[in-house]
Amino acid sequence: MLRAAGVPAPYVLVPHSLGGAYARRFIQLFPEDVSGVVYLDAFYEEWDTHLTGAKTRLQPQPAPGELMLRLVAFLSRGLYRKMFATWPREIGQALIARHATVEWQRAGALERGNLPELRDELKAAGQVPDKPLIALAALGIDTGTKFLMSKRALREMTEGKSRLYQALGASVQGGETRVLPDARHSTIGVDAPDAVLRAIDDLWRRVS
Repeated sequence: MLRAAGVPAPYVLVPHSLGGAYARRFIQLFPEDVSGVVYLDAFYEEWDTHLTGAKTRLQPQPAPGELMLRLVAFLSRGLYRKMFATWPREIGQALIARHATVEWQRAGALERGNLPELRDELKAAGQVPDKPLIALAALGIDTGTKFLMSKRALREMTEGKSRLYQALGASVQGGETRVLPDARHSTIGVDAPDAVLRAIDDLWRRVS
């Protein structure tokens, strides 16, 4: 897509969440096309090394049924309104309308359903080539997650994520981890936009 748009490599990648797996696979396949990465609370294949609890380790996640998908689509409208509040109205409204559908929620659930396989694929492909990176760790708790996990499991997840992203930052020479205690996973770009932009600008200056 970038080549089709006439945007020449190398790129600074800014993956969020599951996008971290895709970014790291892209680096494995096309290392010369990447100059650095800013990870936004993103997938890192060493997750199970640092989050070992029964409620926090990676495991298959079957897609919810139709009724649950309809409920999630309905309840997610508030989240998306907040997420796209500062976007141009015509673009924000179109994104909200698309995201808050059963089809969109089902696609997302299916995409997230095979995280152990993604972890294994990345590890089987060998070491991810070293690229300058800044890892942002969002340690706030998503509203929905609070209803799905006990206080103990939430604490284990927060502590484990802190270790995980410290390890990611230390995985390359000159890597860096920045902890965002109040930013939440799903809304890191909304909760801490200045910190996200600062990390991108800092890494860009470092590699350009």
